[in-house]
Amino acid sequence: MNNTNKILLITSGVILGGFAIFLVYKLIRNKKNTIIVEGSYKGSNCDELHAFENTHGKTIGGMNTKVNAELEKMYAKGINPDITDVFVEMDANKMQVKWKVTIAPSKDGKAYLGLTSRGSAGSTAYDRANGKSVGQDFDSVLKKVREKTNEPNAEMFLVKDYLYNLNKQKESLGNCPTRQLFYKYTKPNKFPKN
Repeated sequence: MNNTNKILLITSGVILGGFAIFLVYKLIRNKKNTIIVEGSYKGSNCDELHAFENTHGKTIGGMNTKVNAELEKMYAKGINPDITDVFVEMDANKMQVKWKVTIAPSKDGKAYLGLTSRGSAGSTAYDRANGKSVGQDFDSVLKKVREKTNEPNAEMFLVKDYLYNLNKQKESLGNCPTRQLFYKYTKPNKFPKN
């Protein structure tokens, strides 16, 4: 492997609840300290289709775990990391999701050490994805992040508001209409700015 690109490919099949869920994880590094973390997974229903990390106690996509590990590796090198893009491709016919997250040195000086997302599928997905009544609004998600990480001063920012088979007029355009919001956050106590 040359210095320009190092590629790590990990493929595993996981059997959960009688359903085969296939995860693929790919990591690409280049000289400019930009990292692209890619993955894919298969779900067995619309709920699992947007389970980028987990759902109902089952790890499905494992996206946050993989991305957060790479954020910590960049931070350990003395670079404040940032999540600059989230790309998602969903296919409800195949029940397959492909995702790609771009990590680069932070331009605002903050060290972003976490990725999380909240979303919903179904006819009312647009409003439920960030609905206060279901605890998925920005303030509720930030509160959960702060409690889970034991970081009372964590800051959180929206990276991507993703729509699949759904439009901004809240109309369903096909099978498994989904809205997923991806957030990056800081952990200033454990990971202060480098």
